[in-house]
Amino acid sequence: MSQVLYDAPGPRARRLNHVLTVVGIALFAAVVAVVVWRLAGAGQFTPSKWNPFGYQDIQRALVGAWWRTMTVALMAIALSIVLGAVLASLRLSSAKALRWVAYGLIQLFRAPPVLLLMFWFFYGGNGNIPIYWCGVLGLTIYNGAFIAEILRAGVEALPKGQREAGLAIGLTEGQVLWTIQLPQAVRSMLPSLVSQIVVILKDTALIYIVGFTELLRWGTQLGSQYFNLIPAMIVIAVVYVGTNMVLAGIAKVVERRMRGKTSGTPTIATNTAQMGAAGAV
Repeated sequence: MSQVLYDAPGPRARRLNHVLTVVGIALFAAVVAVVVWRLAGAGQFTPSKWNPFGYQDIQRALVGAWWRTMTVALMAIALSIVLGAVLASLRLSSAKALRWVAYGLIQLFRAPPVLLLMFWFFYGGNGNIPIYWCGVLGLTIYNGAFIAEILRAGVEALPKGQREAGLAIGLTEGQVLWTIQLPQAVRSMLPSLVSQIVVILKDTALIYIVGFTELLRWGTQLGSQYFNLIPAMIVIAVVYVGTNMVLAGIAKVVERRMRGKTSGTPTIATNTAQMGAAGAV
């Protein structure tokens, strides 16, 4: 007997959905048109404000600022995933003391704003910590706590039999977690992980407050120099949107390949469960 979470919409509901979609698109287009009209009335689309982006030195500077932003983001992403995996493993440990320590660290790391964490390293280090690492460490600690909770939720959502099957063939708690449970949790929670990675990329803009010249800081400096702050912010926003779309596309490709591999090959836990069932018969 199959159950569904909702009934398929009928003809009237489908017509209503189409009408609401058209109305929503029309309202969004109207808002965009009003914004463009106001910006045009303020002279923000005059050629003199957009000509600087055609200069090769400014284009090279834009690419350089984007790459500095990406170096911060990529380093913070890598370290956040490592920190999140370690905290998640401690959170799922059979030792109660380790679980409480991990719980306390996660609550401590994700409670303050990420900018405050950057200030901790910036001012606490008395200038001995480079600004780059103040931003990376702040992003790592903050987002690592969220990634730990994402991975923990993914592991706890797995069938209990997978852990029991791994222990039955002689694996330790740690081996079961790192070789069976966490890889599956990453696959199942990949959309949430990608969302957190996008958050890391966007939060790199906060580093400009502590003096690091990344994409947003470079854009504000360019806008102040050529008196074209709005066009500069539009260009920066387009760069951020394009980068996020590329990251989302890469994540979809990775997810598709991971699902393709797992669909054709049974997991260790599945084989173990089948062997246990056969032995019981």
